[in-house]
Amino acid sequence: MLKSKIKALLLSSRHKKIARAYPFVPLKPPENLRGKLEVLAGKCIGCGNCVRTCPSRLIKIENIDDEKVVIFSSGRCIYCGRCATACPEKAIQITHAFELATANKKDLEIVVRLKMVKCLQCGKPFIVENMLNKQIERLEEKSEEQINRLKICPECKRKLQNKNV
Repeated sequence: MLKSKIKALLLSSRHKKIARAYPFVPLKPPENLRGKLEVLAGKCIGCGNCVRTCPSRLIKIENIDDEKVVIFSSGRCIYCGRCATACPEKAIQITHAFELATANKKDLEIVVRLKMVKCLQCGKPFIVENMLNKQIERLEEKSEEQINRLKICPECKRKLQNKNV
């Protein structure tokens, strides 16, 4: 028994080191590595596609006062990249950052606050400003009447249509 252990030790000492000196020598991540999420708040339209596609259920959207708040709890992320694929505006990007160790879980949380536009009729916030701007860009004729029509919530639009009928 002791003889076989000595033999194994002698054989293993002839080979190169197997372990990497990682913390002391920088490690270049592979090209296809999926690391930390990065969210570009200026591009996010608050559509919720990321919430629906995330298998870990780590993304939440809450309406708080005049803001839509998107919360990414990256501590639970499995780095599948589905949220980035589902985002129509490419606001979510997967970076190559992989050193995410922290003592505080809040450091891994990404919070995006999106300003909401209030309805011209009732004054309730109903659409994210970035989404409204996207819809205005798509209008063929950008008359003030059409832009104001986009700034009315669906509930008030229904009431106006019922009055006209």
